[in-house]
Amino acid sequence: MTRPEKLTLVTLAVLILAASGWLVYILFAPREDPLASTPPLGYEGQPTLGSDDAPVKVIFFENFLCDHCKALEAEVMPQLKRDYIDTGDVEAYYVNLAWGGERATLAGLAGECAYAQDEAAFWDYKSALYEAQETWQGVDDLAALARGVDALDADALHTCVQEARYSEEVQRDLDLAERVGVQGTPSLVVGNQGFQGPSYRTLRREIEAQLRGS
Repeated sequence: MTRPEKLTLVTLAVLILAASGWLVYILFAPREDPLASTPPLGYEGQPTLGSDDAPVKVIFFENFLCDHCKALEAEVMPQLKRDYIDTGDVEAYYVNLAWGGERATLAGLAGECAYAQDEAAFWDYKSALYEAQETWQGVDDLAALARGVDALDADALHTCVQEARYSEEVQRDLDLAERVGVQGTPSLVVGNQGFQGPSYRTLRREIEAQLRGS
């Protein structure tokens, strides 16, 4: 099968490719202007992992109910962190897309509540959400997941989600994805190039190309 190719943000062909056992579809709608090579206005306030000085920025558009996002979390993220984030070459940004009704909104709110408590703990809570993707049912379960993450107050998170305290932030992420042209999850932007469901090999190839040009 053909490997996923780089998708320009000006002219896109519809591709159905296989990578790491997932189907890969078109990511972005046609745009007249490419994304900036560093996160543009609108990414401020998103959870980040890595050095602010990293030459390559990778933005993850995911959904806590998306099984392909769960696979990316398990298969791609550890390698990316080891090879590029921990070395200072990549800074990762996370944008949650609460597509999928009330349960998706609750998960999005829980992620925002965790991030508000502690940015570093957010990433562990994100992993816990994916691990429990098929089993958690409501706010009580979301709070219980927080009990397994250092630096998070589960009772405070429970109240935060119940009050929908960060509903504006959840909507902000949806609006951001619409402006960028994201059509599915998981979607990644590496510099100014967009991909959906890339294999680690594809992601690494694009990061290396951008590092050589930086």
